[in-house]
Amino acid sequence: MPQSVPVKEAAERHQNGATLVDVREPDEFEAVSAPGAVNVPLSLIQKSGKKAFVKAGVDPDMDGLLVICRSGGRSAMACQMLGAHAINVDGGMLAWVTAGLPTR
Repeated sequence: MPQSVPVKEAAERHQNGATLVDVREPDEFEAVSAPGAVNVPLSLIQKSGKKAFVKAGVDPDMDGLLVICRSGGRSAMACQMLGAHAINVDGGMLAWVTAGLPTR
């Protein structure tokens, strides 16, 4: 099971420089996303592995990489593929929006 953090802690870490990767599909990402998040769809990760992150300008082996999706399922799968240094954001964007955190 990947390590995880609540959305408020994830937002704080992101604000302090941690990379936030959103693994939802591009249309979902465009509809609502966290400011500064990088979109690397899970479908692309499943096809290309860590290369999908590199192509998006993200180091897939970076410690403390935050991964978010709609509710936490797809990001948990992505975290398992990335390994121990990736952190799943509990509750995903649904929890992010419910918590009143900034969106774009």
